[in-house]
Amino acid sequence: MSGPQPASEGMKNDADLTRRLVSHVRRLTKQPLPAEVMETAKHCLLDWTAVSIAGAREPLVSLLLDEINEDGLGGTSTIVHCGQHFPLLSSAMVNAAMADALDFSDGNLAMRGHTTPAVIATSIALAEALGKNGQDLLLAIIAGIETECRIGLMVNPPHLRKGFHPTGSLATFGAAAAAGHLLDLSPEQTAMALGLAATQAAGLLTSGGTMAKPFHSGKAAFNGLLSARLAARGFVGRVDALDAPDGFLETHANGTREDTDRFDDGRYMILGTIFKSHAACQLTHSTIDNILALQSQHGVLADDVEAIEVQVPPGYLSVCNISTPKTGLEAKFSLRGMVAMTLLGDDTRDIRSYEDERVQRLELSTLCERIEIIPRSDYAGGTSTAITRLKDGRSITLTCDSYHPASDIAIQREAVTRKFRLLVTPIMGEASAHKLETLISDINQAGSIRSLTSMLAESRAST
Repeated sequence: MSGPQPASEGMKNDADLTRRLVSHVRRLTKQPLPAEVMETAKHCLLDWTAVSIAGAREPLVSLLLDEINEDGLGGTSTIVHCGQHFPLLSSAMVNAAMADALDFSDGNLAMRGHTTPAVIATSIALAEALGKNGQDLLLAIIAGIETECRIGLMVNPPHLRKGFHPTGSLATFGAAAAAGHLLDLSPEQTAMALGLAATQAAGLLTSGGTMAKPFHSGKAAFNGLLSARLAARGFVGRVDALDAPDGFLETHANGTREDTDRFDDGRYMILGTIFKSHAACQLTHSTIDNILALQSQHGVLADDVEAIEVQVPPGYLSVCNISTPKTGLEAKFSLRGMVAMTLLGDDTRDIRSYEDERVQRLELSTLCERIEIIPRSDYAGGTSTAITRLKDGRSITLTCDSYHPASDIAIQREAVTRKFRLLVTPIMGEASAHKLETLISDINQAGSIRSLTSMLAESRAST
C-alpha cells in the first residue's frame, strides 16, 4: 500500500467503496505521520510482544506447532519463543494465535475486537522475510489497523449481532492491508487483496472460551497474508467484494449504511486502541473494575456478599456469559467467574490466576451461584453496573465504563510498559526484558527487524 503512486491509479470504477478505503489509508500512512500515531504503534508492538511471549506456552500453541511441524522445518520467518524458522504463512498463523492465547491483547471500539494479534504477526513475519526495517514495520501495522477499524465502522453493530467475531473476520482485512503495504502493492492490487480477504473472513462469537477463539487471529493472519501474496501474483477475485450484491457488507452486516462515510473522516483509528489491564475478555473489564471498587472503596469481602446483580449490554450474554467456568480459559469469558475471582482476591492481571485448579475451587463455584447477569437494552459500549446486596442488609450500586483508550499518551506508555515487564521479566529475566523493551522503543531506527525477531526467538533460551 506504500509508494508514490496516486491513490486512484489503476482502480476500477466498480469498486467505489473499496477504492475510497484504499485511497484513504494510503493517504494516512504517508510520512511524516503524527508523533502520537507512531508512538501508539510502538505501544501496540510492545503489548503484542508481551502477550505473545507470555502466551507461547499455552496448549493451543503446542498443538499448532505439532501440526505445522508435520510439514518439516525451514523457512524465512521466526515463531516467537520457538527458536525456529517456518514458512511465512505458518509463522504468521502461529504467532497471531499465540498473541491472542491469553485473551490479553488490545482492542478498539471501531472494530469491536482485537486489532493487533493478526496484523502484527503478519507484519513481523513478512517484514522479516523481506528484510524490511523498523519504520516499514510500524507503517504496515498502522495500515492494517486503520483498514480493519474502518471496515468495522461499516459493519458494526449488525456484524456482532449476527454472531461474527471481528477478531477473526475484520482482522483478515487488516492482515491483508499490512501485508499489502510491505509488498508495495498498487492500489488495484490492494483492492484485490481486500476482495480476496472478504471471501475468507470468518470467526464466530460462540467460540469464546475455547481454543477456536485465538485461532481466529491465526486464521486471519494466514488468510490476510495469503490474500496479499496472491493479489501480487495477479490472482483474481471480486475487487468490489465489500459492497457488491451478496458481498461482505450485505452478508456480514445489513448492507451499506448511510453512516458509512464515517470511515474516511480523517481520524487515526489506531489512537482509539485500548490496552487491557485484565487478562480476560474485554467485556468483563468494567464489571471487574466495579468489584475492585467495591473492595477498595467499601471494604467488602466475599463472605459479606449475599448476592450480586450485574447489568450489562445485551450482546455480552452471547460472548462472556459462561455460568460456572471449569477452566481458566472459560473463566475469561464468564462474567460470573470474573466477579467471583475478583471477590476472592485473585489478581485478574496475573495470568497465573487463571490456572484450571484455581478456577475449579468449590468456593468460586459457590460464589458464582449468588451472581445474576441481567441484560440492559439501554446499555452500550463497556457500561456495567454491579448491585451488591450484603448480608448486613445494605445494598451498594456501582457503575463504570472502562472500555475507552487512555487520554494521555504518556500515561498509556507507562501502563503498557508495566504490563510488558509484568509478563516478560519472569520469562526472559530483567536484563533481557529491558533490552527487548528498549529495542521496541527505538524500532523505527532499526535498519532491519531481524534484530527484533532474533530476540523474540531467544525468549525461549532465557527460560
